[in-house]
Amino acid sequence: MERLYGFLVAISLSAPLMASDDGVLGDIRPFSRLNGVFGRTLNDVVTTPTVPSQCVAAESIRGWSSGDCVEWENKLRLKTYHLSDTGAQVNCSVISWEAVNCLVSTLEDCFDMTDAHWYGGTIVKQMYWPIELQNERSSPYVTGDSIGMPGRYGGVQERYWINSNGLALYVDWEVPLWVSINSTGDKRLCFKAQYRDSPYFNYDDSQVWLKYTVCQANDVRQVHDYMTANYLAKPVDIPDERLFRYPIWSTWAQYKTNITQSLVLEFAAAVSEHGFSNSQLEIDDRWESVYGDLDFDPVKFPDPRGMVETLDAMGYRTTLWVHPFVGLAAAAAMREGMQRRAFVTNPARRLPALTSWWADHTAMIVDFTSINGRDWFSSRLRDLQTRYNISSFKFDAGETNWLPDCYALSVSGVRNPSVYSETYARTALAADSHVRHQEVRVGARTQDLPMFVRMLDKDSRWDYNNGLETVIPHALNVGLIGYPFVLPDMVGGNAYGGLPDRELFVRWAELNVFLPSVQYSIVPWQFDAEVVEIAQNMSRLHESYAETLIDLARESTVTGAPIVRPLWWVAPTDPVALTVDSEFLVGNDIVVAPVVKKGARSRDVYLPSGRWLDALRDDVVTGPRWLVGYRAELNELPYFTRLA
Repeated sequence: MERLYGFLVAISLSAPLMASDDGVLGDIRPFSRLNGVFGRTLNDVVTTPTVPSQCVAAESIRGWSSGDCVEWENKLRLKTYHLSDTGAQVNCSVISWEAVNCLVSTLEDCFDMTDAHWYGGTIVKQMYWPIELQNERSSPYVTGDSIGMPGRYGGVQERYWINSNGLALYVDWEVPLWVSINSTGDKRLCFKAQYRDSPYFNYDDSQVWLKYTVCQANDVRQVHDYMTANYLAKPVDIPDERLFRYPIWSTWAQYKTNITQSLVLEFAAAVSEHGFSNSQLEIDDRWESVYGDLDFDPVKFPDPRGMVETLDAMGYRTTLWVHPFVGLAAAAAMREGMQRRAFVTNPARRLPALTSWWADHTAMIVDFTSINGRDWFSSRLRDLQTRYNISSFKFDAGETNWLPDCYALSVSGVRNPSVYSETYARTALAADSHVRHQEVRVGARTQDLPMFVRMLDKDSRWDYNNGLETVIPHALNVGLIGYPFVLPDMVGGNAYGGLPDRELFVRWAELNVFLPSVQYSIVPWQFDAEVVEIAQNMSRLHESYAETLIDLARESTVTGAPIVRPLWWVAPTDPVALTVDSEFLVGNDIVVAPVVKKGARSRDVYLPSGRWLDALRDDVVTGPRWLVGYRAELNELPYFTRLA
């Protein structure tokens, strides 16, 4: 039977550690505020009771203590290092479990989630905030399409979690990590290291290991600031400012794959005629003749350059939807890519490996870990830009689940397949490194890239099953793990099951006003004049705060702070602010509280400490306090600005 433990700060070698009959370490000194099951697999491999021996002192880490090392029966080794940063008021420990021989194939530590609220990690289809409300079975922690393939973790992820008690966890990139969250109703966050049945590359047949850092500060904000400064990269610049000011117009939700040159021009003309501004027009799926051809279908688009010139004269930049796949029907591209050795190969590295994706059952996929793959793909994008005056691109896919079942990447000496997503995102930036108005949907160790990261396709529904209620939790979590330039999905969702109802469309448009960028596809005039007027008003409101959003974007390059922030950002010990999931801060001085419930014309609004000006009522409210039953008609977005 497992028992809870006080987490390790320093191993007391004067009192021997033992494998106890419940399978966890028996004599450890407490790391306050963090409980769980430490050394969960110890009892499976060690004779009970066993006094561990002291092993050769662990190698030193610069700035850290020299480290402690104990070993059980030549089977399992534990190394620890410790750091006390008195200036930052943070204590940290590095915990490193190592299998000494092949009898140990799995290592696992679990952390209790019942005594604190937890944040970070990644995004999933049923996205909650805080994340202890989720139920995720133990799965390899690599980038995946968590919407199209439920049960996988998302395409934007970091190995970083924090909680409201001021604790942070950061797992090393190369660990063959599996993660579960409350998988059996146990209210635990579990880290498991395992090569068996996993996508990780054990290229040198090494023994399994689990290494992570745990840091403790006074509160969640303090520990997050410390981790951001020491463990997470910051953007080196910001994306194109026009994306912060004006909406993107995409063909996808409105037309799906039924796009043509004439429809694109009609779409653009209608946007302008209804008085909407734009940052760019994105031509989505099936502009190609066949997938991977990377050229316009001559039947659907008889004069693509002329179309782009017309759009330019109308005030639109034109971007194209692209992806990493080359279908077998794209014979010329397939042959050229094979000649250039640009594709992910089979394990023998002789032939391209075949994969499938949502639009094609048989395809090759470009290897972005290979300089050949990156150069070939990039040259093809430059050709599109030169021939047709394309401005930039929407980069789709890029998660590891689209790789073949059996494959080899060009890069050597890596264990984590998420390096594929990392190199794909970096290739995407290189395609438009000066203006930077592209978008991607993957992120892994790429917080430094100054481009928008898109939310995965949202469904046109209200609830937490990938609907409207997941937009704020999604934005908060990706911002927290270091991706401030979050691009919300299309207003109203993707309309996969039919158009959203008018109320849902309006509330979605209102929620997006204070997010860093806005994206439309379903057109407001598809409903009625009132919806058009509300959407126009919300677009103007967004534009009026664009300078604020841009200033916050620039702040993120210095501090790493997100643009969209949880309420606890300014109230880290306020128990209500720690759990509110339907409000958010823009910077520190704007509280946004959109209506996200069907049929609601009021909502409860929580304001943290401070004096706040109610933008709708022109009243001054002093927090912390609840505004119970705050009225918000269909055309109203509740928001509050801080008074000095």
